[in-house]
Amino acid sequence: MSAKNIPAPAKSATIEDVARLAGVSVSTVSRILNGKPDVAERTRQRVQDIIQQIGYTPHVGAQRLAGNKTNIIALLFPMDHAEFTQFELDFFIGAASAASRNHYFFNLLTEPLDANGMLNLYRSGQADGVILMQIRLDDWRPALLREHGFPFVMIGRCAENDGYSYVDMDFERAMFMACEELVSLGHRQIAFLGRPAWMRAAQLGPACRLWEGYQQARAHFDLQPIYQEVAHLTVQDGYAATLKLLDEHPTVTAFVCVHGASASGAIRALRERGRKVPRDSSVIALATNKIAQLVTPALTHVNFPSDSIGHQAAQMLVRLLGSHAPSVEQRLLEPTLTIRDSTAALSPSNKQG
Repeated sequence: MSAKNIPAPAKSATIEDVARLAGVSVSTVSRILNGKPDVAERTRQRVQDIIQQIGYTPHVGAQRLAGNKTNIIALLFPMDHAEFTQFELDFFIGAASAASRNHYFFNLLTEPLDANGMLNLYRSGQADGVILMQIRLDDWRPALLREHGFPFVMIGRCAENDGYSYVDMDFERAMFMACEELVSLGHRQIAFLGRPAWMRAAQLGPACRLWEGYQQARAHFDLQPIYQEVAHLTVQDGYAATLKLLDEHPTVTAFVCVHGASASGAIRALRERGRKVPRDSSVIALATNKIAQLVTPALTHVNFPSDSIGHQAAQMLVRLLGSHAPSVEQRLLEPTLTIRDSTAALSPSNKQG
């Protein structure tokens, strides 16, 4: 009897129906459903033809149990110090979207995990793979997961990344690019509103690399060090940090901010001190397109596509989970500068030596 002539069962088709009509065992059908390679191609094709003919729909939960899979991706964003802003939410939304499109569930975990907690995510069936965030230059988590053979990717990167898959921004280049643009406009007194002190002390990658990019730009363009850390990445703290900086360096004419909210606070402080942007002071931020367009005036910014980075990381993990011989993927994104309304050439009356 050919597959084309097989009558559909009167009731909802079951895996037993498929096995009986194909003349194979239930375990063979299960192995085919779970993509196991050790089934003859002819048998596989016959089973698949019968499944299509009788309209059998595998039970998703049973498939996961049979294949020892959860179809869950977890993103780990430990909130021991950090806090959520729209910037972080864009990472999560991008990753969740990619997971859903690839038929994975998505979990966001914010509790800091020790080594046992990290390994138990896999051993207890809470996730097939994880996306790690808040990556430190010397981070124990990727080394632990690689040692145990558990799939993961990173948003961010360590100092040494052999064998690690990641998506990250070239922060050094982003910082240099921002300073280069301001220097081209005639600015020499350029202030850097950096990330909170604890982030660099904790060796978090973005904070350390932005600082390194600032040092490279200072050396290259022979700039005076004008630096102020922002306590938290909020409008209010960006405002307070800018006021403090203006008190200490009244001749500053340009600002590089590493967060859209900090840039908004800086513009507010400048207005309060009677400085118009960009006529009297220029501001560049590392920010998303969405945030850059919401600020008034619209921010000249080095784009940080956090939603795209989250999406790419989840896609990378899906590929890793679906491969029998996965390879390492590493993506270091080249920054792009978008000129908007918050920067202008330094007027002759404001030029400093």
